[in-house]
Amino acid sequence: MTRVSVGLKAKAVIALAVLFLAIQSIYVLVEDRLFVAEATASLQQRARLLADLYAGAVSGSVWEYDKEATRAQLKALQTQLPEFERARIVEPEGHEFIALGVDSRPAAVTASAEIRNDDNLIGTITIELSDGILRAERAAHLTRLITTAAIMGTALLVLTLIALHLVIRPLERITPLMRSFAAGDLEHNVPYRDRNDEVGAMARALEVFREHASRRLAAELALKRHSEELDRLNRDLSRARDAAEAANRVKSDFLAAMSHEIRTPLNGILGMLHLLAESKLDPDQRTKLGTLERSAQSLLSLLNDILDLAKIEAGRVDLHIAPFSPRELLGNMATLWQPMALSRNLALTVSVAPSVPPLLLGDGNRLGQVVANYLSNAMKFTDRGGVTVSAEAKPVGDELHEITIAVKDTGVGIAPEAQKRLFQKFSQAELAARKPGSTGLGLAISKELIQLMNGTVGVESAPGAGATFWLRVQCRVVEPAEVPTEEIDTEALLGDLGTRKVKVLVAEDNPVNQRVVCAMLELGGHGFVLAHDGQEALEAVQREAFDLVLMDVQMPVMDGPTATRAIRALGGKYRDIPIVALTANAMPGDEKSYRAAGMNHYLSKPFSPDELSVALRRAAGPDVARIRSATFRPAEPPKEEPAQQQAMGELLKEI
Repeated sequence: MTRVSVGLKAKAVIALAVLFLAIQSIYVLVEDRLFVAEATASLQQRARLLADLYAGAVSGSVWEYDKEATRAQLKALQTQLPEFERARIVEPEGHEFIALGVDSRPAAVTASAEIRNDDNLIGTITIELSDGILRAERAAHLTRLITTAAIMGTALLVLTLIALHLVIRPLERITPLMRSFAAGDLEHNVPYRDRNDEVGAMARALEVFREHASRRLAAELALKRHSEELDRLNRDLSRARDAAEAANRVKSDFLAAMSHEIRTPLNGILGMLHLLAESKLDPDQRTKLGTLERSAQSLLSLLNDILDLAKIEAGRVDLHIAPFSPRELLGNMATLWQPMALSRNLALTVSVAPSVPPLLLGDGNRLGQVVANYLSNAMKFTDRGGVTVSAEAKPVGDELHEITIAVKDTGVGIAPEAQKRLFQKFSQAELAARKPGSTGLGLAISKELIQLMNGTVGVESAPGAGATFWLRVQCRVVEPAEVPTEEIDTEALLGDLGTRKVKVLVAEDNPVNQRVVCAMLELGGHGFVLAHDGQEALEAVQREAFDLVLMDVQMPVMDGPTATRAIRALGGKYRDIPIVALTANAMPGDEKSYRAAGMNHYLSKPFSPDELSVALRRAAGPDVARIRSATFRPAEPPKEEPAQQQAMGELLKEI
């Protein structure tokens, strides 16, 4: 189907013609209605005058009951009046006295008047007139209106065509130029730029467009070159990013592997230290054993810091969001660090503002980790005075509170240039002016953890004026009724009420760890059977009945998860036997994968007798006998002075 293109001139003519016809039609209709209304009103008025006039003229003949005289009078009216249609006289009783005219055609106008003689009603005359003359006058009037409208329309269209020709002709020349400019051909000159009318203004605007288009074309060419260069750089950056991500994955995998390799012998070291602490030692040996245990714990702390950093960089840190008490959190911190403060003759105070809600929703463990890191630095680098832990809160809307926790010390302070590097990884800038002995990871990890909570960290310090390390996070207020009751109470699980002995299958391939786990079980009076790999564990559970299984994850022949799935596949009672994973893997997601394999609980190496006791009771019941745990301390521990005891009591009261 061919598409017909209609030009601007034709469109303008058609539009004006339609508009004019519409206006003229409305005008003609209105004029016709007004004419008909005026003519009808005039005819009605005339009929009323005739009725009144003839009511007086025929009153005498009607009074005398002379019908012929009355008819003659009405006949004269019919003869003299072209629009006469009918005339009728009716007596007061309703009887027709006389009628003249034809009843077959309806009359256009009707008028009536009373016929009286000396105030006596003797009849009513009705005169009806036709609209024949009115129609003729209306037709003549319409003819005049239409003729006038046609003449005006023709003149208007002619003038319009002339005006359009004067306007459209420049447009017909400018339009191809606009197309060529749009296509990128900017070499042609624009005509009509010297005219002082609208066409000239449009031509000058088109010239400006041509100049701008020329500059834009040059800019686009330059931008294209830059874009090509940026694409090349982006490809190079993408390759570099992929290489960095691959290296980061390799680093995370390496750290996870090293974690397992280091934690395995470290578990043996700490386990043997606990076992040695249960043996008979002289005071000097017990002191040296305590020093060895603290060194092993320091090594474990260093390993945990490196793994925390690796988890954060790999984006594999999961926050455990649960209700926690900020007062209880800081109270636990004070109880933990008060002995060190007293040993260094430092005052440790805790201040929790009344504005801090009793319960908040957040990761209390991670917050405690950051506060503990702040306290560790404050204790380590403060020689006199004291350390103050404070907590404040302010509502920020929608049941949210902004919590600020600050740790302030009275140490030597930190230089401004060193403060800029405090929270950087592997930076010891904050220690350079104080004492050595840190990896520089603690504050970097603290910053990353708080940022995961959408919070901020910072420090305020000056040389000689101490330092204040702070953190700020937003937490939702929790009502006591919202706190879940299924949370495991570790302290309750470590109570001394349990006496039941259990039989445990220990699946472990490392000889040192075998000795450690078995020796710990013996301390609790529990029985055990040793399996050197997952295959032996699978066969053992089918030979004997066990209360639970301690299953190492990485073993030869068959690993722990595979052995667990095989045990669960046996069905029946094997689906319910508790299986606790023993592993040195410490990366996020490990516990989830072990549970998916069918394991009930998770125990990370290295572990203490208390942690093993908790694992046994979680798996087999709270009445399982607890494993004795030795306390590492000097042979003759220093007794607390009364002043120290009073300081501890006042601290706990403040919390």
